[in-house]
Amino acid sequence: MESPLRALIVDDAEMSRRITRRIISKVFICDDAENGLIAVSKYREAIESGAPYDVVFMDIVMPEMDGKEAVKTIRELETKLGVERTPIIMVSASEMLDEIDELVNGLLRKAVTRQSLNSLLFPLFDGRMEPL
Repeated sequence: MESPLRALIVDDAEMSRRITRRIISKVFICDDAENGLIAVSKYREAIESGAPYDVVFMDIVMPEMDGKEAVKTIRELETKLGVERTPIIMVSASEMLDEIDELVNGLLRKAVTRQSLNSLLFPLFDGRMEPL
């Protein structure tokens, strides 16, 4: 039996984290972080524990460390540790990805919906997940 899929939801707005968690918790075991610094720390811990995340949902505008910087740091960490890239879905109300678009696997517009999540996740987890 395959291990359950794991997701890290990163957003400074608790309500946004809660909405995403409610939609994806049928398929994913979820952890969350309220900024990029905490996200990078949790990401590293997950790899080191042998239970890496299968996907990261990353808000762009956050205090401490924004989503763009967190994505760059995660990608550097993956290279340093020699692990496969984890799909990262950026979540934003309006901001564009610009210089990091090649580092991420998609952009999800707020407000997050079941349909928008399914359309992004199904291609990434071909055959490994049921509809949300």
